[in-house]
Amino acid sequence: MKYRALSLLLVGAMLLPPAMAGEVGPVVPETVGLSSVRLDRVSGFIRRHVEEKKMAGAVVLIARKGKIAYFEPFGQADEDKPMRKDTMFRIASMTKPLVSVALLQLYEEGRLLLSDPVAKYIPEFAHPKVLEMLPEGSNPPFRLVPAKRDITVKDLLRHTAGLPYGFAADWHPNDPLYRQIHALYEEAGISSGLYETGGSIGDMVKRLARLPLARQPGEAFEYGMAADVQGYLVEVVSGMRLDDYLREKVFKPLKMNDTYFFLPESERSRLSALWKSDWKGSLEKVTDGPHQEGAYRYSPSYQYAGPKTFLSGGVGVTSTAYDYYRFCQMLLNKGTLDGTRLLSRKTVELMTATNQIGELNATTLHDDGWKFGLGVAIQADRAHGVDAGSVGAFEWAGIFSTRFSVDPSEQKITIFLSQTHPFNHHFDLWDKLLVLSASAIDD
Repeated sequence: MKYRALSLLLVGAMLLPPAMAGEVGPVVPETVGLSSVRLDRVSGFIRRHVEEKKMAGAVVLIARKGKIAYFEPFGQADEDKPMRKDTMFRIASMTKPLVSVALLQLYEEGRLLLSDPVAKYIPEFAHPKVLEMLPEGSNPPFRLVPAKRDITVKDLLRHTAGLPYGFAADWHPNDPLYRQIHALYEEAGISSGLYETGGSIGDMVKRLARLPLARQPGEAFEYGMAADVQGYLVEVVSGMRLDDYLREKVFKPLKMNDTYFFLPESERSRLSALWKSDWKGSLEKVTDGPHQEGAYRYSPSYQYAGPKTFLSGGVGVTSTAYDYYRFCQMLLNKGTLDGTRLLSRKTVELMTATNQIGELNATTLHDDGWKFGLGVAIQADRAHGVDAGSVGAFEWAGIFSTRFSVDPSEQKITIFLSQTHPFNHHFDLWDKLLVLSASAIDD
């Protein structure tokens, strides 16, 4: 068995892309307390999904104790390209933790406080109003009431600012509040970030700030546009464009050399296609350009075509499994990687290990038993939904079927990257993948 594991290690090292080969190769899993035999179950599991045409391809990375123990590509990235370890993915909402780190860096520099009103930096958010729906048949159908308090920086980070996505109207089809919010967003040209809208992120955030909130600040977990406001806030406080700030203060220090908002032309061929799946064997490549499905609008070519002026703090980044692993390892290491510190241990605890929403539930992607920190969901118990992770594990996902999990108590990172639409199909796959990842622990 040891000889077999060593052979896998040597083969894996040879297949690493040049940018990685000198830095890291998968270790023998047993050296970090993982079972090679049990990790093989991951390969069979993902391969079956590809063979059944539930998805075209994926990359899975599992690391423990600071070492990558499993790193495998599966299937196709495009019609004529196999998936590779260095394939690039639209990580969508996995952008949010990156931007949260950027904002927390500015917090650590004394440039802002989490308790500060957002209006202190973006004046358009002063004196917010909250939308209240009136009984059916009323004309107008809603009224505006003053917010009980200002939106704070912490509200943005924990999604209690009352700023849902417009496509939440599809998630809550029987709730007139979300339909009304969607209509207001459409009229004002508010983009979820999955396609470009006119002008810059600042232009759109200012338009958003003039619209009513869906909820009173601090009273509900409303996942959505708060992350784009975070992105613009980084620009205002730092004096730098969001992409420049992240490149200089996050990506370069972490050697995330394959992470961008807009792909350079030289890297375009490495981006996976986006695929549409009914999860029953019907799989087709999504064409470039804008698509509208209900309240949900997106464009697979957003990252390499168009004016490239709209930097979405919520969903705009492309990356690779290895790059995102380095980001996760920094968080697992309490803010440091390879001798470079991005955040203090205390701030990482505030972000990843502290329930910031109290009795509210962070159920956008999760069952009961999950809470929310600053930019990530935190597993509060093992009695609800998936019980594979440890209490204190934190994670998030992207709408094109990407997800990561960091389990501090086991020093383990699990990353799954695909490009499969619609998003909800991969929930069952992810839950089972976490079971396989956890059950590979053998120490």
